[in-house]
Amino acid sequence: MTNIFEQLEQCELFKGFDKLKIQKILKNSYYEIAKYTKGEIIALEGDEIKALGVVLSGDVDVKKLYETGKMLQVKKLGIGDLIGNATVFSDSNYYPSTIISSNDSNILFISQKDIVDMCMNSRQFFNNFVRSLSNQIVYLSEKVKFISSGTIRKKVINYLLMEYRKNRALKIELSMTRKKMAEFFGVTRPALSKEMIIMKKEHLIDYKNNIIEILDLNKLEEELEK
Repeated sequence: MTNIFEQLEQCELFKGFDKLKIQKILKNSYYEIAKYTKGEIIALEGDEIKALGVVLSGDVDVKKLYETGKMLQVKKLGIGDLIGNATVFSDSNYYPSTIISSNDSNILFISQKDIVDMCMNSRQFFNNFVRSLSNQIVYLSEKVKFISSGTIRKKVINYLLMEYRKNRALKIELSMTRKKMAEFFGVTRPALSKEMIIMKKEHLIDYKNNIIEILDLNKLEEELEK
């Protein structure tokens, strides 16, 4: 049991809590732990959300599946990340995407009622929960911007400029693989690689492994105005 509380210390929902405080706050709450194998569906798009999920171990993929067979990677979740936090209290109380276990994983589920009680009983927990909602809104807003940017080039430029403004550095270390980057943009990996090769030949960027360097910041900004 102690192991669970130690794992929850890595969760944004319990930021600022040690394992003893986590144990105390969960003492009178109903929760359960579900185990999933690689490729197993945790929830289908349209399923009702009855509880908030916390990834205790493994990785989870959030995917949008289309009738045409196309699949869009919305987000990848790891240890400590939340499942359903953006919609668990929504009037549209259902999963907007399909949740799939990308490897063996353990998920802790806490009921809606108990989430409310925890927010009422702990200001820190309430702040953490609201922060998680805000971060999710920002992430989804950025995701929509990239998908609706138009050309692949504009998607890449938007991403690079966002990272530049965030870190104030022309050299950007990617936090995802090229494959995941393509899924995030809603394009194919070959198409993304082809556009990046063209941008490199035009001396707009340079890249090696997981590092991309902006060579002409002004030109990139001008490209978005076209």
